[in-house]
Amino acid sequence: MKTAQPLCCTSAAYAAFARYVTRIETPLGLLRAASALAGHHDEALVNNDVERVLNGFAKMVRGRVRGAQPQARIAHLHAYLFEELGFAGNSDDYYNPSNGYLSEVIDTRRGLPISLSLIYKFVAHKLDLTVNGVGLPGHFVVAVQTYETEASQKPIIVDCYDSGRVLSVEDCKDRVESIFGDTVDWNEKMLEPVSHRMWLSRMIQNLLHIFTTNQQWNDVAAMLELQMVLWPKQSQLKRDLGLVLARIDMPKPASMWLGEYLKANPDDPEHDELSDLLGKLGEQV
Repeated sequence: MKTAQPLCCTSAAYAAFARYVTRIETPLGLLRAASALAGHHDEALVNNDVERVLNGFAKMVRGRVRGAQPQARIAHLHAYLFEELGFAGNSDDYYNPSNGYLSEVIDTRRGLPISLSLIYKFVAHKLDLTVNGVGLPGHFVVAVQTYETEASQKPIIVDCYDSGRVLSVEDCKDRVESIFGDTVDWNEKMLEPVSHRMWLSRMIQNLLHIFTTNQQWNDVAAMLELQMVLWPKQSQLKRDLGLVLARIDMPKPASMWLGEYLKANPDDPEHDELSDLLGKLGEQV
């Protein structure tokens, strides 16, 4: 039997996230689900003004556009977001969790590549531009459709972390190589669009990495609870959540999740070790 309510994520953030995930494939659904992440940091941010503010950005840009071509909208969008408002990556404090919370990124104009990319995508969507996320290993960018009828033309690739810099394919390759060296082989398939679900999952994974590095285990558990909403069929999340709950002295729910995982995955290479832990947790309940 699964828990009806989250144990570590705030109830308001969890409820909002679960509600908007059902509309994840729309730009608004993605924005609202991503905005709900900040509600774990501060419940007051669940019902924040992210959508209203970004609509205001789009209205400002649209009022400046005179030409009908998409390039005109893109030019004004970049001028407003990156030059006038100054959105850019937070290289001085990259691993601050606030960089992954949209409301905080809008306030500070600083964030992670993926959160800045979502702000760009939503404002562009309101300008009738098509923007897809591109999940390069280690660095998220966006691809902007610059054509209306000529499908043979390729989109432009924009690095929102680097103040809207337009990237070539070679630039993308160099970026991946600068992060991973020769441990990752470049493939142009890396430039293919990611789904909204993958986009949102990667935002959570960034927060998971930050919280794990900082040993903020309650926050790690909270993000795993959200990942389970997003990926209900991924049983390894039950194992991961069970292990974290065991670490923070919550033996009963830890036993439940580990038990469910082991029942569904009897061939796990670490089955014996996990079974031993399950037995120890049972003694604590």
